[in-house]
Amino acid sequence: MASIKTLQQAVTNITIWRKGEQRAPHKPLLLLYVLAGYQNGHGRLFNYGTEIRDNLHVLLERFGPQRAQYRPDLPFWRLQGDGFWELQNAEHCSTSGSSRQPPARELLEHNVAGGFDEQHYSLLIKSKNLIDSVAQQILETHFTESIQEELADELGFNILQIRKQRDPLFRQQVLRAYNYECAICGFNMRHDNASVALEAAHIKWKQYGGPCDIPNGLALCAIHHKAFDKGSIGLDENMRLQVSEAVNGSGIVGRLFWDFQGKAISLPQTKALYPQEGFVEWHRREVFKG
Repeated sequence: MASIKTLQQAVTNITIWRKGEQRAPHKPLLLLYVLAGYQNGHGRLFNYGTEIRDNLHVLLERFGPQRAQYRPDLPFWRLQGDGFWELQNAEHCSTSGSSRQPPARELLEHNVAGGFDEQHYSLLIKSKNLIDSVAQQILETHFTESIQEELADELGFNILQIRKQRDPLFRQQVLRAYNYECAICGFNMRHDNASVALEAAHIKWKQYGGPCDIPNGLALCAIHHKAFDKGSIGLDENMRLQVSEAVNGSGIVGRLFWDFQGKAISLPQTKALYPQEGFVEWHRREVFKG
């Protein structure tokens, strides 16, 4: 029987495609999109062709790792195996009943629709708090903090606890190692004795095993931190700044980003505290939009 506990457990246990340490946020992004729809009064099922395909494709481009192609049909079909997701008209597809994927065109041809099953859907629509709670669970499991906030704001979830997840000791140690200055632009504003808008960024996200240790941290101003988590900037193997070709804007954007392209970042005095290449390589591969 469906309950809040079984729903939360099922969402925790969704099967995520794994290959090494690659990010695969397809199912989490699809679930967040659907939960946002429920919060806005959408019915239980979403048509793949008219509602899911293009919208999920955009979310994957923006919040997923850079890939040669994006496949919104994969999570839409494969969520069936996770115990709470149902498809309508799936029986018309050529691989119905198997774990294999039908051609994406069949999802369009047969007007396949998907969503939470009746029991779990009824729980969700009775409580916006539950929708927010499940959304927060997904965000905290699969995305770093600044991206959690951006997705929550954009999709309309009321998430109040995200900032409390941060480790104050990690921030303190990283800022000290970088002399309380942004490693990229040198921003070091203080209000009396307190740093303003200076943050400790995780290079490899905690959600993918990145530790709260100085070699996995960078002191960044709030703007460069958000850009780093978004994949707008990254680091090469020589600790020089890379700026994504997707970055655009005039005036201050050029001074904050393109003026630093190819320049070495400031590093701690102690070499043992430098960013570890394994973490930087993960960010370059899984976050940076080169």
